[in-house]
Amino acid sequence: MNRPNIHPYSFRVAKLFATYLVLFAVTDVSCLAGSEGNLLPESMTNDKIHQQQHLVRELAENKQENNNVKQIDKEEDDEEQATANPTPKPTVSLSPSATPSSAPTANPSASPSSAPSAEPSPSPSSSPTLSSAPSSAPIPYSRPPRVDIRYVPWIDLPADIATTATLLNYTYETWNDYGANSIENLNWDRLSRNEKMYAAILGYQRESWDCWQNHYQSLRWIDLDNEGIQSKQWWEALGWDISSWNKYDDPPASNDKYWYLLSEEERFAAAQLCYFKRTWDEAEVYVDGFPLEKPEYRYTNWFDLDGSVRRIASDGLKYDDFLWNVVGLHSSLEARDWKQLTAVEQKAARLLEFSQTSWDCWINNYRGYSLGWNDQSWAGLEEAPDKKSWKQLNVEERRAAIELCYSFETWEGYDMTINYGPFPFAKPKRRYVEWADLPEEIQIIANGTLEYTEEKWNNLGSAKIETLGWDELTDEQQSDAIDLGFYKKTWDCFHSHYRSYDWNDLSTSQQDIFRLLGWSEAKWPNNETPSSYVKQWDQLSTTEQSVANAVCYFEHNWDRSNLKEEEIDVVPSGSNPTQGFDASDISDVLNGRKNSANTSKRFTTSFIALSAVACIACM
Repeated sequence: MNRPNIHPYSFRVAKLFATYLVLFAVTDVSCLAGSEGNLLPESMTNDKIHQQQHLVRELAENKQENNNVKQIDKEEDDEEQATANPTPKPTVSLSPSATPSSAPTANPSASPSSAPSAEPSPSPSSSPTLSSAPSSAPIPYSRPPRVDIRYVPWIDLPADIATTATLLNYTYETWNDYGANSIENLNWDRLSRNEKMYAAILGYQRESWDCWQNHYQSLRWIDLDNEGIQSKQWWEALGWDISSWNKYDDPPASNDKYWYLLSEEERFAAAQLCYFKRTWDEAEVYVDGFPLEKPEYRYTNWFDLDGSVRRIASDGLKYDDFLWNVVGLHSSLEARDWKQLTAVEQKAARLLEFSQTSWDCWINNYRGYSLGWNDQSWAGLEEAPDKKSWKQLNVEERRAAIELCYSFETWEGYDMTINYGPFPFAKPKRRYVEWADLPEEIQIIANGTLEYTEEKWNNLGSAKIETLGWDELTDEQQSDAIDLGFYKKTWDCFHSHYRSYDWNDLSTSQQDIFRLLGWSEAKWPNNETPSSYVKQWDQLSTTEQSVANAVCYFEHNWDRSNLKEEEIDVVPSGSNPTQGFDASDISDVLNGRKNSANTSKRFTTSFIALSAVACIACM
């Protein structure tokens, strides 16, 4: 952000300097004329002498005018200083002043007061003194409403608005490049009558123009405290004073910072002056597509981190491999902004290369501003807006999400856990360990709100809690499920297998997957179990097994095995991690099923991955 060059003496100084140059040149010419040999004609010499005399007179007048302006500014500075430092009490005089005041009082008394008492009263009067004049206290600042049409791209402007904008000297380039049109260096009073009329058509008035277009930059420093403006306090918060404002000193450090490098207090002050990120930066400044550089450590798999980094994250921020690898899962920490962190947490976050700004953006994401929230829902007085999947966001919503440091991965709750199986998510390893082999503290958690017993735990699929979807669990049950290694995506896939969803809540790809298992829209709500569900796992076709994998079925939970009798490998031998699935060929696979009776022999691992992505897409 750079203030325009509005030095109070700039034009006078330039004129004075030019006069000196001309005078110097004329003096040289006159010297030539008077030197031996008389190099110039007499008529030219006389003309130059007359011109010299005229310039000398003009120089004297300019010098006097400049001295007058400086005197006026000095008086204004003295006046401001006197106002800022009033005398502690009025001067007492025993005789009237030599000259009367220039104007009568606002409300003179009908008759002179009686003689004052010899001593002051011991207690104050019972009621305050009424005054007909306003108090000298500053008027609270109120930022005018924003004129939103100004921030619509030129190509999207209605024709009549674009025409009006051209009358204010806007072009495609200067409209889209904030601060590029010189008219924005003028406050309302400096606009011509026609310019005010065109600005009014765009929706501006004096207050909104001076704030949102000019940011009060063309006003004198002493005028920033005038009634109805009161903006000096915000410029002072940004480090400006009368010297830097009038170009006598360098601008403060905030002048050279990008928006996200300002302190929170500086950003607040800039916002009161009607700046926001785009207008302050005067451009869209992005690092790899985001407003801030992506923190390297936070989006690296837990087991790829150096041991010292893991200790900082574990000891200072209470992360473990599960909470770290599933982005957004550590809500007790990540739902808090920087100021809500303890001193220990802030220190650990700094060691992980976070600052207040990067934490609030990348970790806290400012919690949804501009994505359907309003004052009421933000305060909890209304329901929060529905959470859409990334694919469901429109262009404007995605742009707003990116400004809040969301990406597809962070929006969807990216899981960095290495997935060795044919499922869309890594298998929760703790759930498939026999009850007797669980640590005692895990048994206590499982036996709590989730109501597992040893029998229910060991017999897969027998616990009623596993028929519920994640959103049907209470907050306490969700918290206990997280301690067992589950979160929404893995719970709904490995436990309820999306049966708790309404048919219309499934994505189109998921509906296709369930159709391959024998479901239909009519059967789904009536629990009319397809014939495939009666079969044992080894009786399913390759096609059916592949589709079942896509909704997190595998041999043991399909057959409802007993963990005392069956040992389950969390990482199947010979498996490779399955990440970065490509769903581009899913329609071909589905069409192939319809056109060939032999599809079961043609299904490959690629369909497993494709089906998995179809499952992920609806989350």
